Amino acid sequence: MRPEASRNPRAPRVPRAFRAAALLASAAVLALLTACSASPGSAEPPRGAATAAPTPTAAPDPFPKEPLTASTRYVAVGDSFAAGMGGGDEQGKCRLSPAAYPPVFARKAGIDLVVNAACAGATTSDLLKHQLIALDDRTDLVTVSIGGNDLGVAAIAGDCAAGKAAACRNEVTAALSLLNVLPDRLDTVYSAIAQAAPNARIVVTGYTLLYDSSDPNAPDFGTAAALNAATLGLNEVIRQAVDEQRADGKPMEYLPVDFAGHAIGDRRPWLNTTGPDVFHPTAAGYAEYASRLIQLLGKAQ
Repeated sequence: MRPEASRNPRAPRVPRAFRAAALLASAAVLALLTACSASPGSAEPPRGAATAAPTPTAAPDPFPKEPLTASTRYVAVGDSFAAGMGGGDEQGKCRLSPAAYPPVFARKAGIDLVVNAACAGATTSDLLKHQLIALDDRTDLVTVSIGGNDLGVAAIAGDCAAGKAAACRNEVTAALSLLNVLPDRLDTVYSAIAQAAPNARIVVTGYTLLYDSSDPNAPDFGTAAALNAATLGLNEVIRQAVDEQRADGKPMEYLPVDFAGHAIGDRRPWLNTTGPDVFHPTAAGYAEYASRLIQLLGKAQ
């Protein structure tokens, strides 16, 4: 049995709302100072004045740009978006589909998909309990999609798809209130994946926006806007959690995926719009995820 991932002690986490406010304030001050220094009436610095210190060299990217090879060992973990629910021909309780992005990406990239350990309905806790066993020190590449089920997206999908607008918006609001507990859960999961696969690059995939909500006169505009807002919030929490791992030197990358022109409300959506797989990508949607991975990682050389 693999020992549980240990976590290094850290300074207390600064609430993200405070951090965001501080960043905005810093940006405003920087903009003000820049505007003032560039004004026509600015005095030139006196002769002999000290020049500005050179800009520090940026830290090296912890995510190495290594080419894939035919022997690259790839493992996928995560939830229904990694399992391929909605892609067709799903098998077993985990709803694994041959159209899921892990097998499609592996085939197109020419690498070895050792296993797709993802499972529909998986939470961060489920991943820690049941999926880490698929990883080891021989794993070269990991993709992970996780976090949505921690917010109760199954209930949201059911009521929103059924047209229960009030219940849908209330559940989205409740989900947004849970975002504050997600950073620590993601931190635990990402650290555990990095420990279980110490030689692997890790790609964290985001969740695509569900709706084309560009038309404010659409009958379901309120629902679409609420769901898109929840997805944006979830993706931002995921992105920040990945950034923290990268700051610690973990070879991790966040990969956003956009179905622009193919969301619900567009002529040819890449998302299921009815039935038990509602709000999950179709085979075409998962193919887009695979294409984005190839754009990031390339193909086997």
